[in-house]
Amino acid sequence: MPTRTPNIANRTANKFEPKLDDKLPTDIFFHYFFLEAKTETLPHSHVWGQLHLIKQGVLEMEVDQQVMVCPASYAIWTPPNQIHRAFNRGDIEYCAINIALDLSQSLPEQACMIPLTPLIRALIDDLVERKTTAVVSEEDKCMGYVLMERLAKTNVIDNYLPSTRDKLLAPILAQLQENPADDSSLATWAKRVFSTERTLTRRFKKELNMSFNDWRQRAKLVKAIMLLKESISINEIAFELGYSQGSSFIKMFRKLTGVTPDQFRKLN
Repeated sequence: MPTRTPNIANRTANKFEPKLDDKLPTDIFFHYFFLEAKTETLPHSHVWGQLHLIKQGVLEMEVDQQVMVCPASYAIWTPPNQIHRAFNRGDIEYCAINIALDLSQSLPEQACMIPLTPLIRALIDDLVERKTTAVVSEEDKCMGYVLMERLAKTNVIDNYLPSTRDKLLAPILAQLQENPADDSSLATWAKRVFSTERTLTRRFKKELNMSFNDWRQRAKLVKAIMLLKESISINEIAFELGYSQGSSFIKMFRKLTGVTPDQFRKLN
């Protein structure tokens, strides 16, 4: 992996260096960490695959020269020997499910995001709540087998909120993540980056495979998921995201998640 400036915002001096072992004690092994806000995990890789989970909030991971933004309803999968690093804007409870090389063959060859379906979440929650590390008992081995089967058959996505190093788009994406309430039009952004609306429209489609408005809406949803973990009202969240009315925010949230913000808050 070439040396370059990481495309993860808000760099801080908080560094976390994972312990790297030569081999796993069992084919499936759990690690748990509490990471303070604005902590960067240093670049590393393993000879096994890894499923990255958080209990709440949003995890950002840089892998294969792309930043993946992952809300708690998804997990990030990194295949064996894939160099990766992570960054968290808020405090997070982090869990890494380490999966031996042989078992990893049934999962995607490329890094991706895997939705945590109710069954996958239930299996993981049971193991996590019992503070399982090494999967050794027959009961846990059976659960591990079912978990691997369901992970292998789940429809994955490349990235919920894709990123790019494109010189025109990168500053726009950085500002929208930092300030999702910014409702500047694409035409306004074109003037700011000394381009044209037509050029930016074309680059959004080429680089991110979605429109400017779709990306901005996803950025708002990612921020909303973080804010819903705090003790603030739905209307306050709507205002912070740039909505003049709570109803507009609720409509957007329900469209993208299938539930209202209040229902999501109770479920999580």
